[in-house]
Amino acid sequence: MVVPRKPDSDQREYRIITLPNKLTAVLCSDPETQSAAAALAVAAGQLQDSPEVQGLAHFLEHMLFLGNEKYPGESDFDSFCASSAGYSNAWTSMDRTVYHYVLAHDKLKDSLDRFSGFFSCPLFSEDLTDRELNAIESENNKNLQEDSRREFQLLRSTAKASHPLQRFGTGNIYSLKEVPAKNGTNTRQHLLDFYKQRYSANIMKLAVLGRDDLDTQEAWVREYFGGVPNSDLEPLHGTSHDGDPFDAGWKRVFRIVPVKERRKLVLFFPCPNTYDVYRTKPLRLVSHCIGHEGPGSLLSLLKEKGWATELGAGTGTQSTHFSIFEISVKLLEQGLPNYLEIISLVFQYLRVCFRKGSHGDRDRIRGEMEHIEEMNFRYRTKVREDQYTEQLACNLTRYAEEDAICGPDLFFEPMDQADVDALLDEHFHPANMRAHLVAPEAEQPDIPPDAKWEEEFWYKTRYLPLPVDPQHASLWTSPDLKCHEKLFLPTPNPYTPDSSELKPGSKVTSESDEADIAPTLIVDTPTLKLWHLHDTSFKQPKASAHIQLTNFCVERSARSAICLRMVLELLHEVTNEEAYEAEEAGLIFDVTNTSHASVCSGLRLTFKGYDSKLPFLVGRIMGVIAGLDVAKHQSAFELVKEATVLDYRNRKFQQNYAHGIIAVNEAVEHPFWSNEERLAECETITAAEVQAFLREFLSEMLVESVIVGNLTAEEAEGMVRRATEPFGWAPLSEKNVPALELSRIPEGVTVLREQLTPDPGAVDSSVVTYLQVGPREVRTEALLELLCQVMDKEMYAQLRTVEQLGYVVSCSQQFRFGVCALRLLVQSVHPPSFLEVRVETFLQAFAKHLADMPQEDFAEHVDSLITKKKEKDRSAERRCDRFMNEVCAHTFAFSRKHQVAGVLAGVTKQDLGDFFHRLPSPSSA
Repeated sequence: MVVPRKPDSDQREYRIITLPNKLTAVLCSDPETQSAAAALAVAAGQLQDSPEVQGLAHFLEHMLFLGNEKYPGESDFDSFCASSAGYSNAWTSMDRTVYHYVLAHDKLKDSLDRFSGFFSCPLFSEDLTDRELNAIESENNKNLQEDSRREFQLLRSTAKASHPLQRFGTGNIYSLKEVPAKNGTNTRQHLLDFYKQRYSANIMKLAVLGRDDLDTQEAWVREYFGGVPNSDLEPLHGTSHDGDPFDAGWKRVFRIVPVKERRKLVLFFPCPNTYDVYRTKPLRLVSHCIGHEGPGSLLSLLKEKGWATELGAGTGTQSTHFSIFEISVKLLEQGLPNYLEIISLVFQYLRVCFRKGSHGDRDRIRGEMEHIEEMNFRYRTKVREDQYTEQLACNLTRYAEEDAICGPDLFFEPMDQADVDALLDEHFHPANMRAHLVAPEAEQPDIPPDAKWEEEFWYKTRYLPLPVDPQHASLWTSPDLKCHEKLFLPTPNPYTPDSSELKPGSKVTSESDEADIAPTLIVDTPTLKLWHLHDTSFKQPKASAHIQLTNFCVERSARSAICLRMVLELLHEVTNEEAYEAEEAGLIFDVTNTSHASVCSGLRLTFKGYDSKLPFLVGRIMGVIAGLDVAKHQSAFELVKEATVLDYRNRKFQQNYAHGIIAVNEAVEHPFWSNEERLAECETITAAEVQAFLREFLSEMLVESVIVGNLTAEEAEGMVRRATEPFGWAPLSEKNVPALELSRIPEGVTVLREQLTPDPGAVDSSVVTYLQVGPREVRTEALLELLCQVMDKEMYAQLRTVEQLGYVVSCSQQFRFGVCALRLLVQSVHPPSFLEVRVETFLQAFAKHLADMPQEDFAEHVDSLITKKKEKDRSAERRCDRFMNEVCAHTFAFSRKHQVAGVLAGVTKQDLGDFFHRLPSPSSA
């Protein structure tokens, strides 16, 4: 038995056990949780697909959900989770497959019984095997226009011939059915063989989290998972550790034509896998420096030149046998023809600035990283239970058992800088480099006149492989290579936290009844409303602050909306270096002009992290807004304008269901400005207009703020007053009132919008059905959420699993602008007219399902939703988010979820049936 190291603020108990069949499990007991979760990671994945049946590991992942000898129902597990206020999912990567779920805490034992059947006695029934191939095909169709997937598959497809990296991991009907049939083999038999030859208890890692004590959890795990067969396989059994997939043909410059209008340069450097050196993490130091965004960074220089807007660096593709370090640069139009100079700057930074830089400076940087990571780990914020068990199961496949929680984050041992130098010398040079230059074909620079473009087989991506120019490679490796004068290693971070003291005086404890926890209005003037809660119940020296600046002039026209967007983007740009350093030290800043949870007619700023430096960051950012001179930042303005225009142009390539949601919003929201209208305004907007708009916006406002965490009332008020003092604003005038509203759809009226998808390459259609319910009242909200929980389970089972309409099928509740609505969406290769009939037929059949539902099943739905509603906030950040939504909606129902739980306790099956029958009919939506 092993007990892993856990964060200081984590009050949960842990235990790691190994069963006689060699399956390892990490158990987590949390007496306060309302949810239970489990995840299982098996060291088997896409690299084990055979050339004849590509996508088999992913297909197997799908099939394990479709019944086993214990519970043969094809939707048994998904339905069980859904009826218990939860859900299940899974994913397959190159070297592992992970299954995970979450549900009400009192269902953990039964869920483990069902879940274990995935791995001990799956059925793989023949009829479901054929049918589930349609789901794989639908999932693949959904991805065909996704540039990131297209580029990743090209990276794989061009690997050395016969190496498993070259395979197609998602799979489709052609790879999983037609190819095996041509070869005279059976897909189901391939599934059975893969399961028997690749799945084994000794390479499975299970994570369980629940309210039950560790002894109880251990007994359940031993009972249910002890029967999983063990074949003593090694991870990725059947694949070679020695085969190098990265031959000379792979290490070239690939010109790639994207679906969207985008320009990007990515450099790839194959390296050994990093898991063997996780205790020192040498590549983390390299990625930290090359990906830095502060003064002296590569990104700052590229922005100054007007060549790029974003840069990221780190280990991207990773497996047991290898890793690929990636440096990705999002280019502007001016940067594209200068791609060779950008590569030169990368090598200048790597080989001169970093490689020949002072080991003392590098030790200082690593020491700072170590300190911040230690702080972040000690005061880590809780995440959702299913996310956490997923992380734990994956960690057990990578790190020593005692490091199952902290392995990915902490630096455990001193690092010899000479080892980092050796790593750079061996792997970070032009002969070991692959590059992707992504841009529209007409813009691709330096294309040879006799170039022969090629097409990738699976995604039909158009590309041209060219060799790395020897002359340039020689310059990049020359001992005389000089470093640009504006490139230097990161300087000390001013936001590094210097205090972890919890301030006395908080009346909120971990034992407090959450229904009674609410912020206090400590400033109430016509211009400023400040709500505050001193809360140290999470045992973290952190605070969260929201500040909303409201002026309804933003709702006046599409041009006003674009002016606000330009202010937002410019603010992001001019504060990027400072915000980046703050984020590196555990302080997060963000600003948005939209909110799905509550109305945002202006700017909503969010600050969260260690409270010792929070007031400093808030003051700095608010000062930038108050004094923003657009003309002085003309180059930055042009940069963000180009990026925003590109964003609007590319929105036509969204998934079809997203276009359907936009069409619904356009039908019911007024005023509404389409992406096309916004694009037209954005293309002609000027810096002078934005400056004039900002002046008007800041002249009169309502400032609303919520602060929760390790700050006293005096500190919170002082922070906000100092931060807003430079504005000197007036209260909103009588004429400055909201313009946005949601139209009421008259009873019996149908609003039908039909439109062609704007993406000419899309193969799917979609139908979005919007049923307007009425004002957001607690009882309406309770009934709508309960209805959605019941309906979503049935809709998924019928339309996705049985009818195989498509991969995207969902039912959800909407609460926009204080109005409740039910939204159903389906995306499929079938035409919209057919999908519309299937949705209407489903709703008609659902009425009978609701009427025939056993009282016991109904009670389970109600109880599990009540349990979900009573789930405690996981952090001051989450509590602050919840309070801010109420403040900005001016509803102030700070105990809303507990009020909903109270209503649910008295809801009967008749109540839910009556509520459903009062909904608009499918032909009146």
